[in-house]
Amino acid sequence: MSAWKHSLLASYYREIKGECQVRIEGNKIVVSYEQHDGPTVYEGEEVASGHFKLTCARKSGRATLHRMPGENLLEGHWSQGEDQGMWRIQLEDE
Repeated sequence: MSAWKHSLLASYYREIKGECQVRIEGNKIVVSYEQHDGPTVYEGEEVASGHFKLTCARKSGRATLHRMPGENLLEGHWSQGEDQGMWRIQLEDE
């Protein structure tokens, strides 16, 4: 299992920036972060090497994240209802 507890999230729809937690275990991924309306958790699976599909049950959200081999950066797209945008997560241990 790999875990990054102090990763940095940037979204390009709204100015959402802050810390998030990312866990990748086998082909499973979990991204969690706090927002003004409470915790947000996206969970999913790797569908191809370095390519993940995620969902967020609480916000009816869907997302993708992509990671190049050897890189500590995840990038992708998310949507929640009619809202959508791009996001980038820099994986950091501390």
